[in-house]
Amino acid sequence: MSKIQHNPIQHSQSQQAYIIEIGETQAGLVNRRDDERYFTFISASSAFRALEGHRFATPSAAELAARQLAAPRRHSATRWAA
Repeated sequence: MSKIQHNPIQHSQSQQAYIIEIGETQAGLVNRRDDERYFTFISASSAFRALEGHRFATPSAAELAARQLAAPRRHSATRWAA
């Protein structure tokens, strides 16, 4: 189960940050200044390093990307079983 901290972390009056968690794993956080349109992802775990620096319109979009990255990959062999 994933969770976004709904109360922003206030670094200053002009910056917002949200923690992105997938299950009990802290994937990272997204932040933006008031003059920025997008949130930038900062990874907290090497498993989510592929998202480092990516920009997202919303914290929920970043959470979805992290959840998809963490999802187990289906083996190509499962297609042969059908």
